[in-house]
Amino acid sequence: MKTLIYTFFGLIFSVSTFAQTTPADTTAAATPTPATVEHPTLPIGTILFLKVTKDVYAPNFKAGDHFFVELSRDITSKGKVLIPKGTLVQMEVLVSENSKRRASKFGITVGGFIIDNFVQLCKTEAKMVQTEGNARGTLRKAAIGAGVGAAFDGGEGAGKGAAIGAAAGLLKPGTVIHFPVGTEGTFQLEQPLVVNWL
Repeated sequence: MKTLIYTFFGLIFSVSTFAQTTPADTTAAATPTPATVEHPTLPIGTILFLKVTKDVYAPNFKAGDHFFVELSRDITSKGKVLIPKGTLVQMEVLVSENSKRRASKFGITVGGFIIDNFVQLCKTEAKMVQTEGNARGTLRKAAIGAGVGAAFDGGEGAGKGAAIGAAAGLLKPGTVIHFPVGTEGTFQLEQPLVVNWL
């Protein structure tokens, strides 16, 4: 407490006051929060257009192996190219069964994109291509042919003339499933893909 002496019209009087202290500001300076970056996301159902750049022979692979193809079209979102045409795509082999006596099967899915020497994983549908025998088991059909988009798209039993048109042929037993250079196909995303590497 302080006592102050004042002179007012020649009269001396005192006024008692209490010293006031301002509490220390304990609020820390606000640390700026970095702005949240929103990466573009490709939704489920996004179609990936692929093209074979080297001959793919099913007997060269076993389940767990992989091979590479390329994107044949840009993947875009809101007018922006997120993954350009020509990007390497890693294919995963799920099934590779090759037989001269029964149907051969080759099951594959997309494993991811090769970006700056790293695999950016993604999840797509799986597709199966297989040969078929007739009632006597003397002829087989297989999905073969260059530049035929349906080669990857026939699904279970691919090779039927109705499914792949000119890519189908009646083949002798033991013919292998083969995707020549230029074979094209599509796969759809089964999970959203966050493009966080741009």
